[in-house]
Amino acid sequence: MLRQKYIGEVKHYEVDDYFVDKIRDLPTKVGFDIAKQIDRAASDLPELDFWEQQVAVVTHALNHPMYFVVEYIHSEDVAPVFLDLHQIEVDDYLDYYNENKAIKLNQYTYDYRCTDTLPEEDS
Repeated sequence: MLRQKYIGEVKHYEVDDYFVDKIRDLPTKVGFDIAKQIDRAASDLPELDFWEQQVAVVTHALNHPMYFVVEYIHSEDVAPVFLDLHQIEVDDYLDYYNENKAIKLNQYTYDYRCTDTLPEEDS
C-alpha cells in the first residue's frame, strides 16, 4: 500500500480545546469564516512574550456583520496559541480597529492591521 503524500502549506499555530469548542458552538458558516481569517493572519500576529493579546474579527457569513474578539498568546520563536473567542458589539470592534488590532479580510487578500510601525512615505 502506498502512503499518501501531503501537499500543502504547514501552518504554525496551535488552538486550545476551549477555543475549538467556542468555534464549534457558532453557526457553521460563521465558525468557518472566523477560522479562515485566523488561519490567514496567524503568522502576522504581533509577538509579546508571555502576555495574552486580543485581535478583533468581523464576519458577514450570515449576510449581516458579527463581531468577535480572539484571545491568543504569541511569544518570540513560539507559534501563536489561540485561547478564546467571544462576540462583541460594533463599538468595541471599532475601538479595536482604531487601535490597529483588527483583522481585515476579503476574498482576495487580508490586511492584518496590528502594527507598531507607520508605513514609510515615498521620497
